[in-house]
Amino acid sequence: MKRIFALAQLAAICLCLAMAVGCEEEETSTTATPSATAPEATPESPQPASPGPEGTPATAGPTDISSRGAEIETLANSVARKITWEDGTTYEATIPDLVFRTAAMPDAGHGHRVVAAWLDDARWQVGISMRVTDHSVDPATSVDLQAEFYYDEEKDEFTAANGRAVFALTGQDPCESDQPEPDYCPLDKEVSP
Repeated sequence: MKRIFALAQLAAICLCLAMAVGCEEEETSTTATPSATAPEATPESPQPASPGPEGTPATAGPTDISSRGAEIETLANSVARKITWEDGTTYEATIPDLVFRTAAMPDAGHGHRVVAAWLDDARWQVGISMRVTDHSVDPATSVDLQAEFYYDEEKDEFTAANGRAVFALTGQDPCESDQPEPDYCPLDKEVSP
């Protein structure tokens, strides 16, 4: 019985202390000036951009870059291009489909990933990564394709940055010529931003 009574007293003391601390905090927060309680900016919490002309933000914030990048990834994944290849065949297909066609394995299963990286102002680097598995041979073989493009938002234009992208946009393998371009060969060389 004494033990229960002691625990009850301890609980009552803790409750009184908690209420006293709560009252102290409430009293402090009502008497403090607004500038004293305003949270300080940290590198992790972006501050709104200062307004430019007509009330628009003067600089692009991280969310603006992210949403623009997502739009460019969607565009790169869906925009159709009409390309006539060396053999005279004309294809009208999305850029990823044209990249896949460069592998010359029409029965290969494939999937792809599109990633846009902001370079500066309106320029972006767009990478299309694809793994192609040829099931027509035993054992099946896989090839990783890496097409790199530059995208200019102002011109709304994709240009090739590596050999795989040149192949996809022109239908000609730049590494098959008599004097291959060192910037484009091997075909799947990754381009540093």
